[in-house]
Amino acid sequence: MTEDVIARARRTTTRRLTAASVVVAALMLAAAVVVFVTREKATPALSPVPAPHAAPGGVEADLSADLRWVDVAGVVVPVSALCGPFDASSGLARGFSHDRGGAVLAAVHIVARVAPQVGADIFHPTFDAQVVGPDAAAMRARVAQEYDELRGPARARYGGPVGDLHAALRGYRITAYEPGEAAVELLTESATDAGRRVLAASAVRVSWTGSDWALIAPAGGSFDGSVWLVTDVSGFTVFPGGR
Repeated sequence: MTEDVIARARRTTTRRLTAASVVVAALMLAAAVVVFVTREKATPALSPVPAPHAAPGGVEADLSADLRWVDVAGVVVPVSALCGPFDASSGLARGFSHDRGGAVLAAVHIVARVAPQVGADIFHPTFDAQVVGPDAAAMRARVAQEYDELRGPARARYGGPVGDLHAALRGYRITAYEPGEAAVELLTESATDAGRRVLAASAVRVSWTGSDWALIAPAGGSFDGSVWLVTDVSGFTVFPGGR
């Protein structure tokens, strides 16, 4: 739903598209997955992604049409009465079903809430309870540093949000699933400074802790090596009712 949510915003948003090589000029979630751009660089309205076909041998989630959509710092993300999150108090997202649908939604919601733009009041509790793995501390440090860099110019209070994450979550693909761990690819759409729309996918892994899904922090605390541009959406499933 990627360029690392904790990659430096100013560095990534200065990238540009060229005719020979397309570079996503934004922070991407997502894992998800999602392309993040700062509030100063508003994203134009985005068109729907054509409905794809399931990939041969793919493992699909059972996400029904009960989805509703909520805003998280400018990114609209799905919520399911069946798959979660079942606890959205204090702006957090916890409690996901122990199945494929829950794994997908956990990947979307947790990645969104470890972006620096959501604010320390959100990302620190999310790291505490929902990010695991040997690189979790490195990932938290990168997010906190980027947050401080964004907060100064914005003159925002510590803990509060700094900017929006302008992007559209389009679809997902589960590449592996076991009761204890799932691998999910999130498909997102955003626009460059030149107004060109781009699709990107990001690989996210989640782990079942015994009571809920948690994000497995990527190697080195960065998603930099887990994002790629998408020209063929075959194999991705569009979120039901997505915008």
